[in-house]
Amino acid sequence: MSQTNQPLRLGILGGTFDPVHTAHIVLALQAKKQLNLDRIFLVPTRPWQKTARASDEDRLRMLQIACRDYPELEIDERELQRAGQSYSIDTLYSFRKQFPTDALFFILGGDQWKNLPTWIQWKHFPDLVNLALFERDEDLFQNPYGSDISVQTVESFNQNPTLNHSIIQLTAPRFDVSSTEIRTALFDDNRFKPIAGLDSKVQDYILEKELYLPREGSHRI
Repeated sequence: MSQTNQPLRLGILGGTFDPVHTAHIVLALQAKKQLNLDRIFLVPTRPWQKTARASDEDRLRMLQIACRDYPELEIDERELQRAGQSYSIDTLYSFRKQFPTDALFFILGGDQWKNLPTWIQWKHFPDLVNLALFERDEDLFQNPYGSDISVQTVESFNQNPTLNHSIIQLTAPRFDVSSTEIRTALFDDNRFKPIAGLDSKVQDYILEKELYLPREGSHRI
């Protein structure tokens, strides 16, 4: 709680960050600005629906490098430190336990929102946090919560904020960059050239550690 006894606004942006790229950083900064966040946590995840190419240690280190000039972005390692399978619902319960009286915002991209019904205990997310969505397409896909929770604009939310149980639509510039595209660019001799969307220091780390090199028998990543 703040000294004025007003709830803090805390953002949670999870991701594989395999590797982290400029869109991740910009979206975190945009979420902080639009939601008037006091703090925002970048949470490197241990994905259960797919396999990360880089190790937990390397993905964490790349994220630390990418955030070096952004002290307002805090890296939270709780998912990497958790034993066994790690699910978003566990992370949200953990944050809610740590910050019981503050407003929490779970920040999602359009692809994550579209796939939300495949996530473990996704129906319980609004009981713990607000959901803040960055739209990528002309619409926000179908709302899996239906009429129970309607999607509102960030302007509307900021006029009547809640600690949890709201769905807020954020706006962000479009990006022609993804971790998959960056890994593809790192597949051959292009890895020695500047790659759009990839921090140069992160690229140096990737080259030093020989990350994302072709697997034996591979033709594409």
